Amino acid sequence: MQKKLIFLAIFLKGFASIIIQTLLARELLIIFHGNELTFGIILSLWLACGALGSGVLSSLFKRSHEPIRIFCSFQFLLALWFPLAIILIRTSRTLLNLSFADVFGINHIFFITFLSLSLVALSDGAMFAVAFRLLPNIAKIYILESCGVIVGAIFFTFIFLTHLNSFQIVFLVSILNLFCACLLLRSEKIKFLKWSSWIFLAAGIYCLTQSSGLQRETLDRQWQKKNIIINKNSEYGNIAVSKETGQFTIFYDGLIDLSIPSPETYFSEDFIHLPLLAQPQAKNVLFIGTAAGGLLTETLKYPLTKIVYVEIDPLFIKILHSLKDPTTEKELTDPRITVESSDGRNYVKKTSASFDVVFVNTGLPTTLLLNRYYTTDFFREIRRVLTKKGIFVLKTWGSLATLSPELASVNASLYKTLKSEFRYREVIPGDGFNIFIASDEKINLDPAFLEANWRDLKLKTTLINPVYIHLRLQRSYRDWFYASLKNEWGLASINQDLKPIGLYEALSLYYAQFSKKIPKFFMGFKKISPPPLAAGLFLFFGFWQLLSRLKVIKAVPTLKLAVASTGFFAMSLQLVVLFLFQSLLGYLFGWLAILSMSFMVGTSAGAFLANKKLQKFDYKKLGRTEIGISVASAALVFFVIALFKNRTGFAMTTPWFFSTVSICTGFLVGLEIPVVYGLAIKEADRSESLAGELYGLDLAGACLGAILTPLVFIPSCGIIATTLLLCLVKCATGTTIMTLTSKRPIRPAKTDQ
Repeated sequence: MQKKLIFLAIFLKGFASIIIQTLLARELLIIFHGNELTFGIILSLWLACGALGSGVLSSLFKRSHEPIRIFCSFQFLLALWFPLAIILIRTSRTLLNLSFADVFGINHIFFITFLSLSLVALSDGAMFAVAFRLLPNIAKIYILESCGVIVGAIFFTFIFLTHLNSFQIVFLVSILNLFCACLLLRSEKIKFLKWSSWIFLAAGIYCLTQSSGLQRETLDRQWQKKNIIINKNSEYGNIAVSKETGQFTIFYDGLIDLSIPSPETYFSEDFIHLPLLAQPQAKNVLFIGTAAGGLLTETLKYPLTKIVYVEIDPLFIKILHSLKDPTTEKELTDPRITVESSDGRNYVKKTSASFDVVFVNTGLPTTLLLNRYYTTDFFREIRRVLTKKGIFVLKTWGSLATLSPELASVNASLYKTLKSEFRYREVIPGDGFNIFIASDEKINLDPAFLEANWRDLKLKTTLINPVYIHLRLQRSYRDWFYASLKNEWGLASINQDLKPIGLYEALSLYYAQFSKKIPKFFMGFKKISPPPLAAGLFLFFGFWQLLSRLKVIKAVPTLKLAVASTGFFAMSLQLVVLFLFQSLLGYLFGWLAILSMSFMVGTSAGAFLANKKLQKFDYKKLGRTEIGISVASAALVFFVIALFKNRTGFAMTTPWFFSTVSICTGFLVGLEIPVVYGLAIKEADRSESLAGELYGLDLAGACLGAILTPLVFIPSCGIIATTLLLCLVKCATGTTIMTLTSKRPIRPAKTDQ
């Protein structure tokens, strides 16, 4: 019976781990405004704390003769800190003395992430090492934990997220851990510990009954008493709505997206009328991004035949309808308007319609979700749906006073990206925003031409009139704008799905409002190129292999290097998958748990194979396996890219192809640690400490990959070159392992007692 409870406890560790990690990551992403680069910080701190828990914290208790008691103590710590972590995240602005208008700096992001994740990650890592004392079979531990992760990811994604709020999920997970601890301690001789566990369980059940109130209270603290009437998560992000004196403000991932019924007249009229007056023959118009609440009203003043409005997040439209604002309802129910509740890029790929004007109104591309509407890949798709004389209209931040280096860089990159796809480009500079217009036909922005069209159409506008048109379209403004880009033009890069440089430039501009150091931090990585990185890796591994052949470096350090590099490779490639998923599909927020689960499926499969075939592995076979799996993983990444770029009916299955990459990389991790453990203990019988040490090295390598990949490799090299570099790392360690020799067969790990 006790053995079955140990199996259950390890299974529950995986179940709780995936839910805790994913839920905390989602909560952090919301307060960090959806910035996917924080994934690297979140994962690295989780892994660093996990490695510390596995390698250091658990060793403090290695002399204890009661491992069950230690395991249960970490279960208690995890169950206690999980709800406190959610409260900490949601009240972080108050804790840091930041107003709602203030932005989280890099130091704030590290601080809040560390505080919220540290204790649960420490407990998770320590529980793995302590579990080895309960079940001395590293492969079986991986299998049981991975099975728990799989079940947890499925429950979290398809049941918990759709039926429970965050605190209901939190307390449910905590109760399961506490109940498991109660069962494990049922034979505990110290009655205080036994009865304390049941008291904690009763407290957890009571908190579950109060979770709705706690959910409301913490949201009030998160939004600093903004009277939030709606707070919902979709697969794309978080949408919240506040109501103040009849005014609705809609926030997307914490940033203001729309205010109704008082739109910004200056922006609405400029963004719509200046392009449409230059295209008076337009009949069909496509909107991608936010259009309700002002832009559609201005567009409906023209004699158009059809307006298609594609909202990036379908939940946004449902929330707009629920507000029952008369102006918005009038827009959305106009017979000329067709509302498409689907991803904008997916719509453009599939539609057979053609449009005279395409408007894209998204915010500054400070997330991959938004950056995918500013890439040359998307612009190429837009060209396909434009009529021969059609125009493409979008915007970015601007100023008529001066362009800072960061602002000039963003505008230069956007202009250069448009230039790569469109024959003609024009920019209308303005205070607060610049309007970019692109076409394959010459664009007429002559003020007299636009004035004549305004008079012919007899438009009723607030700002737009002949005087304003001539003032706004002065040639001197555009000449000044182009001259201001000269210093940045040579450094400007074309923004691509597979090299989202626009994301990093936008973040540099965004953080330039609050810091002088952070923009340099982001922009510095553009100077790094793949060849020096590849050369550095080649020299390092070449030198290591030389020392290994000369027996200066023994077998165990090489095996440990292999484990650390596998952690680096697996986490880096997992982040490549996450970035690729978000760049191409856009709904990573909803699939985060599934992709993490896929990784653990591979880990479980690898551990299962290692457990069955352990005796058949030697150094050469391990080396060949490393090379084979790394090459296969890279090939799968390229296959997914090719499949997406040329897909003709894989819309529903494409997400699962990303999962295959995660499974493949996870397989290498699950296979290698048990095999390396079996090979390494030939040198010294340190089975208990060695298991935790290998697990810690794996997590340490993964931690390094979580930092370097999103912040160095992807912005400097792009996804394809990054994948090749990662493959090079594992091929190098694989060939190094193959040079090792041993006359003794692999020594099996301890079996169950």
